[in-house]
Amino acid sequence: MYETDTDGELIRLALRGDRGAFSAMFARHGKAVYLYAWGMTRDDRDAEDLTQDTFVIAWRRLRGIRLVDASALPWLLVTCRNLARNALRARRGHLALDESLLPGDRTRQERVEELTWVREAIGRLGGMDQRVVHLCLVEGYSYAEAADHLGLSTSAVAKRLERARASVRRAVRGEA
Repeated sequence: MYETDTDGELIRLALRGDRGAFSAMFARHGKAVYLYAWGMTRDDRDAEDLTQDTFVIAWRRLRGIRLVDASALPWLLVTCRNLARNALRARRGHLALDESLLPGDRTRQERVEELTWVREAIGRLGGMDQRVVHLCLVEGYSYAEAADHLGLSTSAVAKRLERARASVRRAVRGEA
């Protein structure tokens, strides 16, 4: 039944609760998404995780999937690419500060102190502001993506980020 359905029809059926239609879309595009993910990561486990996460997001955002030439594959690949980039950013963000990578003179100590102040200033922000900072500045989400993720308006995310940046600047200058 599903083999002849277009991706648009599969999405419409899935929106009505037909999980078989969504499974058919996975069967149709899962291998391509996996191979694309593997090409970016060169790791089977990471590629499997990215493929799974891509389809989880697709399921949650069925209404938002944009078809290109009647295919959901371009949307799936862009989603997979964004997830891979976010995962890479998150890995880099969790690396410990290695002072040996900083310049070897007096500037090194100043930068270490400044980074410490920045981390402390971010830690003093409210929970939602910390989440906005993390999503937009660490993980690289756009304001619209962060707003969608947090259930806020895009302008609220922009305002919170503006206030957070000002707060961090004041803390680094020693004003707060």
